[in-house]
Amino acid sequence: MKIPGIAISLVLGLALPIVADISVQNQAVANLAFPEGEFFDVEGQPRIWNLTLWQNKGQYYYKNLNLKTGKKLCLIGAKASGTKARPVFTWTNAKYKYRVSWQIVQTDLVRLEVINPSGKVILNQLLVRQPGEFEDPNATKC
Repeated sequence: MKIPGIAISLVLGLALPIVADISVQNQAVANLAFPEGEFFDVEGQPRIWNLTLWQNKGQYYYKNLNLKTGKKLCLIGAKASGTKARPVFTWTNAKYKYRVSWQIVQTDLVRLEVINPSGKVILNQLLVRQPGEFEDPNATKC
């Protein structure tokens, strides 16, 4: 009779640390640093992209302007993932995913990936922060 009681105690004792670990990981993801600023193509490449990232009232904003075509896309409400050393923020629009990742040791560089509905990466671009972020008063407006 003591064996079932011991078995239940062992199962519960082993399960509790796992539950605690999951809640700590989710809390850590929510506290990831976000790369606010205006980003452009890396020097030496033609200037095609102007990406502006900012946060306001707990929401993550993404505004991307194609400098060749003039097309603009503004998205709100990214999902945070990754690690504290390499945060990743993903916005979704019409089954396309717009993912920005960066390394906190290189705060002036972000990687922009656009993934189509079938899961294929159709854009993988390294962008660099522009000095004097948000000089345009409309930069942080959708």
